[in-house]
Amino acid sequence: MEGTPSHGPGYDVSAFALQHPGGAHGYRFQAPGRDGEALVYVPDNELAPHPRYTAGPGWRERLTAFVRGAAVLIHDAMYTPSEYAQREGWGHSTHLEAVDLALAAEVRQLVLFHHDPERSDAALEVCLAECREQVRRAGASLEVVAAAEGLTVHT
Repeated sequence: MEGTPSHGPGYDVSAFALQHPGGAHGYRFQAPGRDGEALVYVPDNELAPHPRYTAGPGWRERLTAFVRGAAVLIHDAMYTPSEYAQREGWGHSTHLEAVDLALAAEVRQLVLFHHDPERSDAALEVCLAECREQVRRAGASLEVVAAAEGLTVHT
């Protein structure tokens, strides 16, 4: 199920199959005809290729197209790169991979979501600094924030 739209009064919702053991879906919410105001929610998703998944060729390009131009992307950022090396195939991404996707899809704001529950606030700040440095090196204007209780996002 990729990009299958559902419509309601004043909104469209599309779903996209993600890479996670047992399956998962991401969702794109937007008002009809207002792509630049979309919110895309991508929980439980492994961005790196892994033989465990059967998404097929071009999956990453289709995901990028699904996310493209969103005002806000909320994406799984469970691991640091060193943690991921021990957890490949578990269905989660690194914070830096989430930035790569957000940059490729030209979104305005990335919200890092689904943090490792053992990660301290100080360690999460280090991840944020790494993400912001990656954006700076790319010469982009992507805003990166970490999901936290009480956070409000606007499209």
